[in-house]
Amino acid sequence: MSRIEESILPWRVLESRLVVDRRPWLTLWEEDVALPGGMTIQGYLRLAERDYAMVFAVLADGTIPLVCQYKHGVAAPSYDLPAGYLDSPEEPALLAAQRELREETGLMAETWRPLSNAVVDSNRGNTRAHLFLALDVHLAGAPQLDPSEALEVSFHTPAELREMVRTGAIDSLASVAAIMMALDALQSD
Repeated sequence: MSRIEESILPWRVLESRLVVDRRPWLTLWEEDVALPGGMTIQGYLRLAERDYAMVFAVLADGTIPLVCQYKHGVAAPSYDLPAGYLDSPEEPALLAAQRELREETGLMAETWRPLSNAVVDSNRGNTRAHLFLALDVHLAGAPQLDPSEALEVSFHTPAELREMVRTGAIDSLASVAAIMMALDALQSD
């Protein structure tokens, strides 16, 4: 821990109330907290959601799959990298990434590299997006979608992905981060 981190004091929880409990999907607490300087905040919201894994997969021809599906949170179709929730907090993120790539795209990869394990919203909770780079990718069969999934798979060059990020065609923060981190990692190799 750095000197700066050591000087930052934690908030003290005075009271915590469970507001919503929809485990494993979402749990929401309302907390009254005391800040180190003496100020108190009533009703600060904290939440817990499931961690998820996301994959930037590179095929032999250099293209990368995206999935496009309706996302109810933004009430619109959205382009993302293949991704999905960990089945449990104990499931290794790599296994979830491998499963989701196979289920959503029909693809498998021989080589896997972790890119990041980033907190989604550090103001509200500790949910993590586990981002992976998959190489030596090949078709293993047809996608095996969950009954709740309706998605289309498309394949894009790195230049097309950069342009989609730049124009906002890809606007999910986790997908943007994974794309830029993977492109950087590929350029560094």
